[in-house]
Amino acid sequence: LNRLETAFETQNNFISNASHELRTPLTIISGELELAINTKQDAGKQHTALTKIKDETDRLEQILTSLLGLAQSGFNGKNQPWELVRVDEILWEVIEAVNLVHPENKIEVDLSKLPDDENHLVIRAIKNLVKLAISNIVSNACKYSNNNVVTVLIECNQNIVSVAVTDRGIGIPQSDIQHIFEPFYRASNTNEFKGYGVGLPLSLNIIRLHRGSIGIKSQVGVGTEIKVMIPINS
Repeated sequence: LNRLETAFETQNNFISNASHELRTPLTIISGELELAINTKQDAGKQHTALTKIKDETDRLEQILTSLLGLAQSGFNGKNQPWELVRVDEILWEVIEAVNLVHPENKIEVDLSKLPDDENHLVIRAIKNLVKLAISNIVSNACKYSNNNVVTVLIECNQNIVSVAVTDRGIGIPQSDIQHIFEPFYRASNTNEFKGYGVGLPLSLNIIRLHRGSIGIKSQVGVGTEIKVMIPINS
């Protein structure tokens, strides 16, 4: 009964948070449209209002895309293509993509613990989903460290390949860590950073789909390490 009550509470919280996140840009869009309609003679104000509408529409699209990804990652994966892929190859693709979006970042890859046997880097995966999961984590590390150096370490222990992403950023308060994988939850010290609180929950869903797990260690003012662990294909 307690588990059922917890499930209902989690669902209610998710719906409440999702409604709030969707309502905010819609409210702004509605207000700016009204402003644009009422300022027909002022081209400058109209342009400003329309630009704001465009920004909020893009924001709404990002939220909906994230929500869709969050929902899809909760499926059993039976209808999606699974293949054998190397984790290091996925990582290089992630870094290339992050560099295109955030060219000012500083990502360093530590290959000192790569396994001698290349087979220990191979996992059975839905490649695009794993790429998305790791990309969310690397992007967050760059963002919340104000583009200080982010280190990515790949290693393999006891048939588990791991990718550890370590930043030197703002860190996560201990009281927030237990909630950090809840949809739409944002740490109390992230108000200055743009975000929706969907990336990490999405990453966790994806990694769990691959029979893996995510670990996190953090200290405020020092930085955060998030480690993705996935069983190798054996």
